[in-house]
Amino acid sequence: MIIAIYGRSLAEETTPELEELFSSLARFDAGIILYAPFKQFLSERLHFDLPVCSEFDSPAQVKMHADIMLSLGGDGTFLESVAYVEESCIPVVGINFGRLGFLAHIASGNIGEAIEQLFTNQYRVEARSMLSVTMDNNPFNPFHFGLNDFSIQKNGSSMITVNAYINNEFLCTYWADGLIVSTPTGSTAYSLSVGGPIVSPNTSALLISPIAPHHLTVRPLLIPDNSVLRLEASGRDESVTVSLDSHSYTIPAPVSIEIAIAPFKVGVVVLNGTSYYKTLRGKLMWGADRRN
Repeated sequence: MIIAIYGRSLAEETTPELEELFSSLARFDAGIILYAPFKQFLSERLHFDLPVCSEFDSPAQVKMHADIMLSLGGDGTFLESVAYVEESCIPVVGINFGRLGFLAHIASGNIGEAIEQLFTNQYRVEARSMLSVTMDNNPFNPFHFGLNDFSIQKNGSSMITVNAYINNEFLCTYWADGLIVSTPTGSTAYSLSVGGPIVSPNTSALLISPIAPHHLTVRPLLIPDNSVLRLEASGRDESVTVSLDSHSYTIPAPVSIEIAIAPFKVGVVVLNGTSYYKTLRGKLMWGADRRN
């Protein structure tokens, strides 16, 4: 099995876990493709003397060779790794060296067990929907897709105005600091922080959540995922900030943006014995009581 590994800088305290990772991969005779900047970090900062392996710094180098993408970090790192598998159907597994970790749900202390499960087929792959974002002079090109969410926000102190259309039917005008459009996977990310609901990732839906709306009656809205959403945004500052997963840009306003479900899905590896609902209970401490 060929494993592509994506990561960024990690704390020196993670060295024992990283050593266990590479020794576990060696035990199963895994082929390793390392993200080039991460390989340089491991060598220069953590003084890892890794065996000779190939490197990647573009999606083509991953899609031609890897069987699985391994993300080392938090959910932000996981989202970045997705951009290297693109539409290839190479599944992604996340080991959490960050904080909360809904996508990177495997604890770094369980690396040895996780690698064994991968190589003994004790896992399943969940197909997760992706957003497709299109607009003139699209700053997200060439990969204008996101696993979690898209947001459009004010770029100054004044609120923005967003006219929203669903399948060309006018929905409403949002006067707000911004708007978030998320997949069910992304419902536990930015959308959750502004009061959006948690949506099971196998639900066929898109979630629209306003950021600080200036009307009390405006609430998050769930729509079918076969809908095409068009947002027409303007504001006094003549620019807005748009974000797609881990990428953000400031662009001129007014702007018209079309959002729909992508024609492909991304595979997320879930190890046996874990589930989305188990992750929710653990990460959000549902039912936890200090008295027990």
